[in-house]
Amino acid sequence: MLAFVLQSWAQNRTVSGKVTDENGEGLPGVNVLIKGTGEGAISDLNGDYRLEVSQSDGVLIFSFIGYANEEVEIGAKSVIDVSMMPDIRQLGEVVVVGYGTQERRELTGSVTSVSGESISNLVTPSFDQQLGGRAPGVQVTTPSGILGQAPQIRIRGVNSITGSADPLIVIDGVPVVNSDRSAIAASNPLSNINPADIESFEVLKDGSATAIYGSRAANGVILITTKRGSKGAAKVNYSMSYGVNEEVNRFDLLSGDEFVVIANEKRTNAGASSLANEGENSDWQDYIFRKGLVQQHNISVSGGSDNTKYYFSLGFSDQESAVKQNDLTRYSFRANIDHSILDRLRIGTSLSYSLTETRGLNVGANSLSGVIYNATRALPNVAIFDADNVAFDGFNVTPNGASLGQGANNATVDNNIPNIGFVLENNIFRNRAHRVLGNLYGEIDILKDLTARTQIGVDVTLPDDFRSWDPRHGDGRGSVGSVYQQFAPVYRWNWQNTLNYQTIFLENHRLNVTAGVEYQYTNFYNFFGQGTGISDRFFQQENLISNSFQNQFSGGGFSEQGFDSYFARVNYSIGGKYLLSAAIRNDGISSLPSANRRGTFPGASIGWRISDENFFNNDGLFKDLKIRASYAEVGNTEIGLFPYVGGFGPVLNGAGPGIAYAQVANQNLLWESSAKTNFGIDLIVGGVTINADYFINDIDNLVLARPTAPSLGVPNNEISENIGAMTNKGVELRLSSTVIQTGNFSWNTDFNFTWIKNEVTNLNAPIQTTYNRTEVGQPIASLYGFQWAGVNSANGNPMYYKNDGSIVQYNLVQGQTGWKTYNEGNPADVSTAAQALGSDDQAFLGNTLPVWQGGWINTLNYNNFTFELFLRYSGGNYIMNESQRGLLGQGFSNNDASILNRWTEGGQVTDIPKLYSGQDANMWQTSASNSRFVEKGDFLRVQNVVLGYNVPNQVLNTAFKGNIKSVRIFAQVQNPITITGYSGLDPELNNLSAANASLQFGVDWNVAPIIRTWSAGLNIGF
Repeated sequence: MLAFVLQSWAQNRTVSGKVTDENGEGLPGVNVLIKGTGEGAISDLNGDYRLEVSQSDGVLIFSFIGYANEEVEIGAKSVIDVSMMPDIRQLGEVVVVGYGTQERRELTGSVTSVSGESISNLVTPSFDQQLGGRAPGVQVTTPSGILGQAPQIRIRGVNSITGSADPLIVIDGVPVVNSDRSAIAASNPLSNINPADIESFEVLKDGSATAIYGSRAANGVILITTKRGSKGAAKVNYSMSYGVNEEVNRFDLLSGDEFVVIANEKRTNAGASSLANEGENSDWQDYIFRKGLVQQHNISVSGGSDNTKYYFSLGFSDQESAVKQNDLTRYSFRANIDHSILDRLRIGTSLSYSLTETRGLNVGANSLSGVIYNATRALPNVAIFDADNVAFDGFNVTPNGASLGQGANNATVDNNIPNIGFVLENNIFRNRAHRVLGNLYGEIDILKDLTARTQIGVDVTLPDDFRSWDPRHGDGRGSVGSVYQQFAPVYRWNWQNTLNYQTIFLENHRLNVTAGVEYQYTNFYNFFGQGTGISDRFFQQENLISNSFQNQFSGGGFSEQGFDSYFARVNYSIGGKYLLSAAIRNDGISSLPSANRRGTFPGASIGWRISDENFFNNDGLFKDLKIRASYAEVGNTEIGLFPYVGGFGPVLNGAGPGIAYAQVANQNLLWESSAKTNFGIDLIVGGVTINADYFINDIDNLVLARPTAPSLGVPNNEISENIGAMTNKGVELRLSSTVIQTGNFSWNTDFNFTWIKNEVTNLNAPIQTTYNRTEVGQPIASLYGFQWAGVNSANGNPMYYKNDGSIVQYNLVQGQTGWKTYNEGNPADVSTAAQALGSDDQAFLGNTLPVWQGGWINTLNYNNFTFELFLRYSGGNYIMNESQRGLLGQGFSNNDASILNRWTEGGQVTDIPKLYSGQDANMWQTSASNSRFVEKGDFLRVQNVVLGYNVPNQVLNTAFKGNIKSVRIFAQVQNPITITGYSGLDPELNNLSAANASLQFGVDWNVAPIIRTWSAGLNIGF
């Protein structure tokens, strides 16, 4: 018996060790398998492993994606340490996916990764503005150059009509709130995040990749991972940059002298007296635009031991826009800590705090104090300043404060436009937001292959608004001054509990199972106070002051949303060649009626790594080949808060406060849903890595307002129902390669292209706004309006097409104005009256959504120099240039310089009619889009140009005795050149409204030009 026990003891023993990467860092998740058996282990967070072996002549196989397999004979050894080296054939990359990570080579969904390093040094108010062109299928539109303005992000097109089409954004596992909480100034909540803290972005695009997020995944998912510490001595990194912001373009306006001629001609042709006289030649754009200074400073400390790893950072960013009084300042702090209490027990946190202050201004497209509207309409023949006018701080203002001073003119400017200089200097638009974003997690290895994790995440934003209008002039004059203050916090907590099981069996069968439950609650509320009739301007500077105002107003609101979710995902591979992924999620959301509150969202994908087959010749032209396909059903939770509820709301009327019927109930309301299909291929041909996808996204059950008869007494004469449907389909392509690698020179290139088509397939009725129309068979938000037929060269009249193809003209002759028929054989004939243009004469004028888009990054390295050129392009869409239409107005205000080409004599060929005061509506058909001002939006933009120099290590060692490890000096310019046929300031400018962002698009209307930034900086590593 004793001999038997001793023999068994000798045959079964423990082998342990540590697996490290090429840098000596512990490598977690390595599969350690006893060759020829299904027995094995997986290395832990520190790279350590332990397993039982039964024979001394066995072999251990160490495998990890992206690294070459290692085989080690066991022999008599009880400790086996292994250092693994990267395998360039394996695309060696681990990507972050929902609730975990996955090896790139075994990925069967459509996921694009973007390195945080690529944007960390750019001068940007928020990281999201820099994602455009870096990932196929991702469209990022920066609608203006106002700091604080959030870009519009669309992943594989627009996926909702009236709901939100924004993607879900998850930072370190916490789904964040990304809605603007300011009532007075554009304030992008993502500007609270310091770009220098970001390690990587993963964009989840197809159904398989997003299915694990279920009801929140219809618009795609962006996963953001922040930097963490690694084992080793403390590393200190400091980066800084200084630069200048400037506008990329300006309007070409009339000078003071030109204005006098044009203004008087308008009135003379209409039989009115002249108003303009020679005076100044003021450039109002010179006043509102500036060279805005920018600076950024970031310092981080990272490192760790076997048990504890840390990353701490401090950041400061101060940016002045190219438009005066528009600034953004951010202070940020981050602490990421991971700690192993025991071999099987780990805890950690990701925590950030930021304070962001945005100083805005009035940017209303049609507001008298709107900075672009005002500066382009203000009279150029009057002075900006009047040193003697001390009552108005030396600005040129009429004595009663009603308008910009008239100078030598016989009248003031139309609409009593104020002096924008006074407005900018004296009105305040300030938003200040404190934000705490983070999570705390605990993780335990229940068994060697089974890990449980719990994570509680929070996103708390505490924004407050302050707006002050001076009582003397501008917006505050009518109310004798106004002070408005709002507090609009949002609180979100998110609790996730997951189990992860991963194992290898039958030697090469790999199984990874994740299951979990998630709960989330979000609370929005706000309250505001406002005072008008201010007793003294002294009380308007910082806060709403009691007893300083005559009239007081207050208000507020409250809303909340919660959901619970249950989900699971299985990833299964055989030999790394045959791949399967399946996910399912069941969500319940408070925004839907109890009977329909829960939804189940399945998804699955398959892949085949053909290049791993024995018959595949990896030494030929093709080095790697994988094909994949996926299908999933996901939903959209951003359909409003409780749209199904019928009930009463507060109302204030002559009898006092009360309640009134506010919304009709619909207990049949369902989720908006998307069925996503994707086919993809990944391969390496020669030295070129190719990723291609074809996708179809069928969107159904879109929530729309169905009109009801007024006689029913339904509030707003509408009820929310699941009515709409549309489809997005397209192709994505990404090519990347090391073009040249020789000696001390290399050239890497990364090119991506996306083609996408949107079509609305079901509505209860067409949806029309001033400029756009959404109709079955058309892309969403197509431009819709009147068809311009040109200028009648015989008489200068504007001409338009009727719906029957005939042409009518508006006669601009005193006493004979009106619509007339156009006789091509006798163009001067205006004797026959014609029916005025109406809504029946309108037609579709162009698609506003880009059909093709992409980016191209080229990086060149020579010795210690680096050069990067990033190009971005887009096209296939059309833009309504409303700014240009307004600048050809017929009132007593400034115009675009192209008005100098107006018709003046018979036979003249031009596209600008005879001038005639007060005839804007008839001349330009201002009630809808006009094909005269619809232009192609195609462009090629040089997005970034970066030149850097890495100081040689031997120089640093000699000069600083090893105390400084690295120094990089760089200079860069952002948005230096845009090549386009569009006549406006920039083809991406859009007058977006959060209320109808999907239904009104492609309209450029008095929007501030985007910013060009010149900067230089320094990165130092200690």
